[in-house]
Amino acid sequence: MITLKDIFKAVCEHISEVTETAIVDSDIKEPVTRPCFKIFMSTSKSGFYSSSLRELKVYFNLYYYAADRQKSKSEIMDMTDKLSFSFLEPFRIKENCAVYIDDLDFEKVENGILNCSFDFEIGTEFIDESELENMEELFIDGDNEKAEDDTLNENSDIETETDSLNESENMDEVFVGS
Repeated sequence: MITLKDIFKAVCEHISEVTETAIVDSDIKEPVTRPCFKIFMSTSKSGFYSSSLRELKVYFNLYYYAADRQKSKSEIMDMTDKLSFSFLEPFRIKENCAVYIDDLDFEKVENGILNCSFDFEIGTEFIDESELENMEELFIDGDNEKAEDDTLNENSDIETETDSLNESENMDEVFVGS
């Protein structure tokens, strides 16, 4: 199961690793120690695909605070390239979940701040079936021998049907050839 916390953590770790830039708590007001990122996530849609899949659409706003407020043009272009190239490959949220992020929007705000926004949609299990144990044996009315006998009878029925099919195929060949 993938939670909103998993998604947010994966995006923060990805941005930090790719850009080698600190991420500050988005609740902190200015001033911030530059350069840094503030990352905001909101959920725009949550619903059900089916009885065991949850649909999530999340929206991200990344704010990059350039080191120099006044002379930030080159630095912002470099950061735009780093972010763009980092999402060319599927983005891994967990080992068993990856998404393509193919629509990044960039905007230079003011005072050396770059805004990068994107969204994506995933379907995630809300019941983690990987931790459920598989049934080893089926006991009917507490009688293991009966369950084994039933299995043997089913197998012999299958063999009989297979033998009948083989015999009728051979007969078709005889009739077709004559």
